[in-house]
Amino acid sequence: MDIEHLLRRSDELDDIIVRMLDLDGYPEHGEGAEKLALSVTAASLSIDHARALRSLIAGGFVSSAVPLMRLQFESTTRSAWLLFAASDGQVALAAAPLTAAADEAARKLPAAREMIKQLRGASIAVPAAAAPAAMLGRFEDMQRHALNSFVHVGVHALRRHQDGFPVQLVWQLIECSNGLVTIAAMMLAILTGDRVLAARMNRVHVGFEDCLTPLLPAY
Repeated sequence: MDIEHLLRRSDELDDIIVRMLDLDGYPEHGEGAEKLALSVTAASLSIDHARALRSLIAGGFVSSAVPLMRLQFESTTRSAWLLFAASDGQVALAAAPLTAAADEAARKLPAAREMIKQLRGASIAVPAAAAPAAMLGRFEDMQRHALNSFVHVGVHALRRHQDGFPVQLVWQLIECSNGLVTIAAMMLAILTGDRVLAARMNRVHVGFEDCLTPLLPAY
């Protein structure tokens, strides 16, 4: 397995997504603009986390890269939740200026597992929420324990950092991160309101099957 080749392919996927999107083309005013802006920010943050993850892996800092996938997952989930499931009150909490009081109030916002549960509930009225809910739920079920261990310097983090990472595991880490990138990209495409772009983004994975995990298929 050639990790350098996989990283190059991942960068190529990223480049195509960026060329398709115009991150300055989202509405700043009007009904729902605050919700849309927050969802855009969370999805964009997810893609940034993926880029940082790849940079760390390229530099040999795999133990530091793994926790970033947890951040990437949380950002992707937050983007979908904000758009499809968050109440007006929750959006207001997330959008409040950063003060001590706002920080305290925002702690009432749901964590990832609850956000996914709410996404599943929202999918009854908003069918577009079903796909991210299913894929993010699958990711959370598969990866939560190991990622938490790395974040909290548990046995996974200690053992892997001491013994090293099998190439297969590093490969899967990059593939899973790319899978989350495609979900975030699809969120950004949906948020433009451009159905043609959303349809094109829905097929952005075609030709990149070699760098996307089959356990987390493209959106």
